[in-house]
Amino acid sequence: MDDDTQNHEFGILREIARYTAEYLGCDLMNYDGDLNTADRINEIEKNNYDLVAEIHLNSGGGTGTEAYYYHGSAIGKRVADVICKNISEALAVRNRGSKIRLGKSGRKYYGFISRTKPCGILIEAVFIDNEKDKAKIITGQGMKDCGIAIGRAIESVLYDGEIRFEAEVTSPSLNIRKGPGMEYQVTSFLRMGNRIEIDRTDSAGRWGRLSDGRGWINITEKYIRRE
Repeated sequence: MDDDTQNHEFGILREIARYTAEYLGCDLMNYDGDLNTADRINEIEKNNYDLVAEIHLNSGGGTGTEAYYYHGSAIGKRVADVICKNISEALAVRNRGSKIRLGKSGRKYYGFISRTKPCGILIEAVFIDNEKDKAKIITGQGMKDCGIAIGRAIESVLYDGEIRFEAEVTSPSLNIRKGPGMEYQVTSFLRMGNRIEIDRTDSAGRWGRLSDGRGWINITEKYIRRE
């Protein structure tokens, strides 16, 4: 594969990943392609992620979308199933389904999946060497649709709590974070008396996403009063 082709594919993947991260408000790692697999895994192990995903473009003469998950992980299979379904519907490509891959020894084949402590997912969005698949992903809209489809899939499995309610901030200052947890970066804050709307919570019902897209806040009674 020549450098121009590799750079073109990397540019597509950057855009897909950016749209996914923006939709979820999550961390975006290796955006500039400066980390090898070992470095990426080391960075992941430093943090307490609920899920990590790598996005790839497939090749080899096939067609459609597929996703690999850690063998025996029920939540991994659920996430991979929904990712495949969402990409298939968003881009009108074949759903090849969720898969596992084991080496000859019976151990997990992909280092990214086998060596990450969180639930690791490897996504093969479409086949870049299939002209029909390629046409669906090379446009700006195609990249956006794919990225958001992945984000919605992850959201629907991991953030499946109560949806939409209004509240008033009762804490003098309440941090807004990029994701549902203390480990996520603080991006802004709310003041006492601010009125807000939450459109989704995490599965524990402790963190809520602001409907205006600014991020996530702690929604326990210590910080807000629901209306």
